[in-house]
Amino acid sequence: MDTADFISRLLDVIEHDVVPMTARGVAQGNKLFGAAILRKSDLSVVVAETNNETENPLWHGEMHAIKRFFELPAD
Repeated sequence: MDTADFISRLLDVIEHDVVPMTARGVAQGNKLFGAAILRKSDLSVVVAETNNETENPLWHGEMHAIKRFFELPAD
């Protein structure tokens, strides 16, 4: 995958996975932060999350994505 394709994929994930989830989170009283963890082999989304500080003030988008990643089944 060349650089242009890589950047295009990242922007696609932001637009279609992170932003809609973040918009719903903001409507529920959270701040505007989101993150995604992608599979290295094909850049598919493993986990996409948003800020969830209304549940826990530590769950910024990045931290919440990491938390959800480690909650996934091992397989």
